[in-house]
Formats: sequence, structure tokens, C-alpha cells
Amino acid sequence: MNFSTKERDFIEEAERYVPIATEDKPKINTMEELQAKLDQRRPGTLADMKHSVIKGLDLSGMDMTGLNLARATFDGCNLNGTDFSGSMMDNVAFYNNDIRNMKLCGCKARGCSFRFQDMEGIDLRGANIYASVLEDAINQDKVIIDDNTEWYRMRCPEYGKPFIAWKCCTDLRVVMMLVPADAKRCMATLETGRVSKVKVLKITNIDETENYSWAQSTVDSDFYYEVGKWLEPANGFQEDRWKDSSPGIHFFLDRQQCVDYQAK
Repeated sequence: MNFSTKERDFIEEAERYVPIATEDKPKINTMEELQAKLDQRRPGTLADMKHSVIKGLDLSGMDMTGLNLARATFDGCNLNGTDFSGSMMDNVAFYNNDIRNMKLCGCKARGCSFRFQDMEGIDLRGANIYASVLEDAINQDKVIIDDNTEWYRMRCPEYGKPFIAWKCCTDLRVVMMLVPADAKRCMATLETGRVSKVKVLKITNIDETENYSWAQSTVDSDFYYEVGKWLEPANGFQEDRWKDSSPGIHFFLDRQQCVDYQAK
């Protein structure tokens, strides 16, 4: 599986995206302005509210379904119980809102920023939150999910089960690692994760035609992976799973994703 194949449309859109200046984004500061947008909803289509900046409105409990809110911003709004089910919510930014009990059922909510928000009771059943930021939010464990919620659960075994992980080092040397049963492990909303301990099993080049006894970290030039050695991160391990770029030995579960990421 290639890097981010599952979410290729999201990745490609992000690569094409040209940022819009704040002053050029549509502003919605009154309920009358909002209602005019809601009146555009038609069966089978999503009303266009892309890039909108919605500020200071009380939308608690409102029906906000049937909208395209991609890259919209909610700032200082009351969204407690607001129903966005089925709307397009990719890359929505939430700042200083009350978003408790908000409904995102069946939404594409990839790349959303929930930082510093209280997520208690948010309904993510059937939602896709790939690449969303939950770091520094609170009550991330009090959301509502189901078997169709994508990218909320960790993809690696959560507790007590060993697994194989992969890492790409300098000179595109690919490291095969055993994560033991007693290692701590974290994954947020991406393909990558972090662990507290590994054993280096094998190091090869990309096409597996050459073997090496060691590989150098691309992040810490003093950290080396050596075949047969047990390793722990030099700067400790951050146990908060949502702090993605933090201390730990970072890994991919899929060798090809690991190679694609380092080589892109």
C-alpha cells in the first residue's frame, strides 16, 4: 500500500491548495447571513460555504446538515449539539467554541483542528477524521464512535501484543523493528506512530538487494539503529497519543508507506 492511498483525494487536494487571504474569505457574522446560506440547500447537493469565517454565533442545536464547509473557520461560536451530519467538514478550524455534543455523523472531517476544544460528547459515528489535530484538546476519550468511525482508533495493537514496525533512515536505509509486548505505543490520526522500545531485526536498502548492520536516524544524527540491538528513545516517551510529533521511536506499520514517506 502506498503512502496515504486510503486518503489520496485529501492529500492531492492539500498539495494543490493555494491559501486564501483572511480578508478575502466570506464572513458570516449574523444569523441573517447564515440563514441566507442555509436557504441554498437543495436535496442531493451541498450548499457552498467553503472557506467561510463564522464568528460569534449561537448555533447550538441547529441543523447544519447539507453544507460544504471545507476549510471554514468557526470562531467563538456556540456549537453545543449542532448537527453537521453528512456535511463536508474537511480542514475545518474550531477556535474558542463550545463544541460539546456536536454531531459529525458520516462527515468527512479530515484535517480538522480541534486544538484546545472540549470534545465531550462529539458524535463521530461514521466520520473520517484522518489527519485531524486533537492535540491539546480535552476529553478526546469522551467522543462517540462506532465501527464505521475512521482514524480515531489506533491501527497498531493497543496493549500487550508484539508487532512489526518500519522506519526509514538516512541514505534510504529501511529498518525492520520488533515492537515487544511490553512496549508503550501511540498513534494519533495518521499512518505513523510512536513506541517506547524496539529490537532491530533487519536493515536493507529500498529494493531489499543490500543488507546493512546499522542505520542513522534522520532526526537525531547521534542515534543509530543496529541489527540485533534493543533500543529505547534517547529523549524518553510521550504517553499522550495525540501529541504526534513528540518523543518516542516513530514508525510506520507498512514498509512501502515508510519508503514512500521518506522518498517523497
